Amino acid sequence: VSREALAIKRDQVLGVEDTEGLDYPDGGFKAYLVLFGCFCGLTVCLGFINSIGAVSGYLSIHQLSNLPASTISWIFSIYLCLAYGTGIFIGSLFDKKGAFKILACSTALIFLGLMATANCVEVWQFILSFISLGVGNGIGLPPLVAVINQWFFKKRGQAIGIATCGGSAGAILFTLTLRHLYFEFGFVWAMRTVAFMCLTLMSIATGLAKERITRDPKSKPKRHQQQIDDEIAFEKSFWNRVLQALDPHRLNNLDLKFCFLVTGAFMGELSLILTLTYFPSYAIARGFSESDSYLLLTVWNATGILGRWLPGYVSDKLGRFNVNIIMILGLNICLFVIWLPFGGKGLNVLYAFAALGGFYSASVLSMVPTCLAQITLASELGKKYSIVNAFMSVGNLVVIPIGASIISKGSIHDYNMFVVLVACLALGAFIFWTLSRFMIVGTKFNIKV
Repeated sequence: VSREALAIKRDQVLGVEDTEGLDYPDGGFKAYLVLFGCFCGLTVCLGFINSIGAVSGYLSIHQLSNLPASTISWIFSIYLCLAYGTGIFIGSLFDKKGAFKILACSTALIFLGLMATANCVEVWQFILSFISLGVGNGIGLPPLVAVINQWFFKKRGQAIGIATCGGSAGAILFTLTLRHLYFEFGFVWAMRTVAFMCLTLMSIATGLAKERITRDPKSKPKRHQQQIDDEIAFEKSFWNRVLQALDPHRLNNLDLKFCFLVTGAFMGELSLILTLTYFPSYAIARGFSESDSYLLLTVWNATGILGRWLPGYVSDKLGRFNVNIIMILGLNICLFVIWLPFGGKGLNVLYAFAALGGFYSASVLSMVPTCLAQITLASELGKKYSIVNAFMSVGNLVVIPIGASIISKGSIHDYNMFVVLVACLALGAFIFWTLSRFMIVGTKFNIKV
């Protein structure tokens, strides 16, 4: 098969032809204002997720030091489940109504959750506060990502990369702020300060992150027949969908490129979240100071800024699936070659791992919407991205307590087994992202996809 034929197949599979007649600005004052607004919003919604280790590590040795790690883990597993899961109810709403009201509600819930967290002392109080925070994060993420895809097409990877740099910038901002304020003013004012920072940033996002198109509820966008079949199947009852999925005759019509993408994103996200949540406590277990553990997390997120922007820029030239697979391969090398065998050899090794791992892992989240946009219509991206996040949310609800159970005794052996779990999840992410690409262009490597 010629390269030209494969390119035609790729375009047909990805739906490059704009069936809805959209004219993407790909720049200009309004587009860049929207991009800045999304950057501010993702600084909060992704930044707090990426800095969650700075909170969990502090609670485990202060307010909740008398409780086992498995009990404390439920605070953050429920939070992360909601941070990704509630978006499934928002994607379709955004497609029809736009972003403003959704982001306004997100802002209020995040602010209230953080202010309440400042006054918590018991596990159940932290859980209730983080429920508010998680729901706020969850309903804010889909519109902040989907809005960008309505303004950029040729530069979509670069634009998403810039916006999601807010996740790394926010993680650095929150981690360093908490590290300083914990010791200067205490936990209460540290959390209150972060709450007002989030309120300011989310207010900017609410005002600037404007959509270009919304779907008329009375009309249906043009879709390929397979996409129509998928939507009808999704709306049927749960058990009917399970039985139909098991029907051999329907497997031939299954959109495997989307299924593999969801699975790869799912496993990559779990690997990343486990690392971000327990990397600081791993450093403390190795005998390093609490301050060093926060600095390691800061280095991880600092290199993540470059790891979000550079792959996004390069992906517009070399292909988004291609670049993301390379980045996940690099993450696997960091886990299997640096962290697992040499994690206990010294603080310098952990700094090296944090620098390289932070760079390569940054695309785990930032490249998902750009790759998904290649196989999804613009007017339905919010819904599809919410479906991806819903799968991630279920995984987060389960995998964080599993990670806590593995390291329950806090021994070096337990933490090594934890690293094995993280590495295996990253390996699974690499395999399924590769399979998703295979369903588009087969085994050819010199095709931009």
